[in-house]
Amino acid sequence: MKEYPLASRLSRLYAQVLDGIIVSILSVPVIMITGLASRIDVEQVLETGTVPLGLSLEAVATTLLVYVLINGYTLWYFGQSLGKRMMKIAIVTEGNRVPGFTSLVAVRYAPFQFAAQIAGLYLISLVDILMIFRNDRRCLHDLLAKTRVIDVSTASTEA
Repeated sequence: MKEYPLASRLSRLYAQVLDGIIVSILSVPVIMITGLASRIDVEQVLETGTVPLGLSLEAVATTLLVYVLINGYTLWYFGQSLGKRMMKIAIVTEGNRVPGFTSLVAVRYAPFQFAAQIAGLYLISLVDILMIFRNDRRCLHDLLAKTRVIDVSTASTEA
């Protein structure tokens, strides 16, 4: 079994930015069509500086669904979101296998997206991101899901 180097911190950042752009562009129409956007009281948001928690969590759930619809196939078969695929990096288990789909979504992604919406818990997301500076480059979501991100740019077409 070929051993691949860890993905660089910068390639992981670029992949995250690309995923964010793709999902944002496609989530906005879905949020508009479902009527979620029309239920947000703009005056209240401007006054309080926050979106009501229920609506915020609903928006995250909608965005997560869009993320899964966009990236489901490549996550399932290759351990890659579209951003990771473009950056030639992939998520693998500690045994160098593509992680289970449920583990990816339910452990690696969803908890951090929802936690970021709750006052006080958003700090978990900051800690998660900053853990990239560890020697093994594993963030909190990697540790919980027992995954790591590798550079597959040198992979043959068979891998």
